[in-house]
Amino acid sequence: MAVGSQEVLERYRRYSNDLMEILRLRTKPVGVALLDRDPDEAGISAFRPLRHFRRKLTFCQMTAAARYYGMGMAATLEDMACPGEIIIFGFAEPPDYFLDGSLSHGLYTRTKEAGKALDNSLPRLPVGRYKALLTMPLDNVFYEPQVVMIYGTPGQMVKLVTAYVYISGEKVTLSASGKAGSDTAVAEVLLTGKPRLALPGYGDRIVGHVEDYEMLFVTPASLLGDLIDALKEQNKTNFIVYPPMPSIFYRVDFSAIPVIGHLYDRFLKEVDERVRKERGGAGEERGG
Repeated sequence: MAVGSQEVLERYRRYSNDLMEILRLRTKPVGVALLDRDPDEAGISAFRPLRHFRRKLTFCQMTAAARYYGMGMAATLEDMACPGEIIIFGFAEPPDYFLDGSLSHGLYTRTKEAGKALDNSLPRLPVGRYKALLTMPLDNVFYEPQVVMIYGTPGQMVKLVTAYVYISGEKVTLSASGKAGSDTAVAEVLLTGKPRLALPGYGDRIVGHVEDYEMLFVTPASLLGDLIDALKEQNKTNFIVYPPMPSIFYRVDFSAIPVIGHLYDRFLKEVDERVRKERGGAGEERGG
């Protein structure tokens, strides 16, 4: 539904702020929604690729605009530049050459048969169900998101995974092909209703400006409140935190230093012996 109340807007803004603070994210979480009608008919006021930028854009670019610039967008079929997202989100029927391996053979797979297996394994939403795609910074949504995308480091992803495990007892699936990325992750979450991890593919990284060290966590928006509660509860343990707290209470082995380590070791043993004698022979290990 369109965001018609300040309460909904503030709730997602609070979710975004919590995620940014707890996970120390570099960019904004992104809300995604799909509509069964034109955004204009739904009364949605947002940037449209063709109307406002005079060009078609990919889903990767729309996502980047939301997380880097805080810019929300709405796209229908005429706005979409990426063939893959058009098929994945069900905006058109895939032609035969999309499913017979031709689109992977020689680039992503060695044989056409392998390409066919890969292309037919990718999730696709039912054709014709949706008419528009919305991407929004989570701190300024104009429509209630169905899915939330969070980009971050592997360490930040681990924190999100443990939060989901905390509330569900279920593992989070990671599947990757190098070819697909953010669009297939969103489609799979919509189809399964469960969070998943993704390795953004080449399209995400070339035109979506996903950094070399970034991964993607995608979750149903309906789970976000529980996930954030879990993040906060686990933070109280001072163990499942981000960044992880290093273990520092151990004695350093200075003898392991090349060339001169034996001299450090000799000196420390002499100090230990002097302390032992000064205390009347009561031996105590010297702290490192």
